[in-house]
Amino acid sequence: MLEKEQHRERMKEQVECPPIFKFGVISDIQYAPVDDGVSFWGVPRYYKHAMDVAAAAAGTFEAENVDLCVNLGDIIDGKCTTEVKDKYCGLDSMKDVVSALSNYTRGPIIHTYGNHELYNVDRNVLGDILNIPFAKEPCGNLVGYHSFVKHDVCFIVIDSYDVTMSQREETCKKYQRAKQILEENNPNFSRNINSPEGLTGVQRRFVAFNGGLDKPQLEWLDRTLETVRNKRQKAIILSHQPIHPKSTKGPTLIWNYDEVLQILRKYRKNVALSLCGHAHRGGYHRDEPSGIHFRVIEAALESPRPINTFGIVDVYKDRLVLRGRGDCESAIYSFSHLHHKESSDIHKAAIPED
Repeated sequence: MLEKEQHRERMKEQVECPPIFKFGVISDIQYAPVDDGVSFWGVPRYYKHAMDVAAAAAGTFEAENVDLCVNLGDIIDGKCTTEVKDKYCGLDSMKDVVSALSNYTRGPIIHTYGNHELYNVDRNVLGDILNIPFAKEPCGNLVGYHSFVKHDVCFIVIDSYDVTMSQREETCKKYQRAKQILEENNPNFSRNINSPEGLTGVQRRFVAFNGGLDKPQLEWLDRTLETVRNKRQKAIILSHQPIHPKSTKGPTLIWNYDEVLQILRKYRKNVALSLCGHAHRGGYHRDEPSGIHFRVIEAALESPRPINTFGIVDVYKDRLVLRGRGDCESAIYSFSHLHHKESSDIHKAAIPED
């Protein structure tokens, strides 16, 4: 009887124990100073309300004392360029969103970037405004992959628009490689490079609003995860595009997702979670071979007023707890597949909000 009581006390202590740290997460704000509209698929989009979501998220992150904030990309929409006459609209809109997010001051804001940023500005501007540490590879192109460690958790930021046609010089190798990939895999290339018409399954990813990772970045990812393993750290992967084909529907995957997935599986005892955006309705899959959790965060853009969509992730020794707000689905992601197996495999759809 005494042993059972002691066990219950230990379990109670574990449940009530505060997280080691916590971070905020938001994706696909896609603000634009235009009237509400719909996506190509007919889904409503609330462009101006998205700014309010960014401000609400930053205020909540500040009030909850989160240790850092993660933005998963596409903070502005392409309509800043296509529907607003002012050529500086994209730049100014991006600054406005950054200003709203800057209401959070208690820690760093880690930015990924997506296709919609590239519709408006080049990588030099992105680096300055979003504080992305772009590195110039020997080929002369800027690529924005980097890592950040917090309490033995390594946040690894993948640049999924490394190989792409967007904001690349037509003569550069990355542009030419992207063009070749699309020409070889999408019969619509000559008339509409963003159309997945006629493609099925994972082949639908071969559209121009996606991209891929070049060899130097893949090698860097492998080296970085090897360091994580040697230091017995945990890794959280951040990208704009989804990595796992079962975590999302539609044409949103990284072009060479299979190569990225192979590397992550190699370090399955250290990679806890992949977080991304781009697929606006969200998604989740736990990879069978590795146990890694792959989560797509729901878009702030597609929640009508007064719904504010974002999340807060509590990091514990044995699990991550995502407390979703608005249309962001809450969940618990266990570390049962990592090198210290202290918890059970759990994925829950609803955790009560504070």
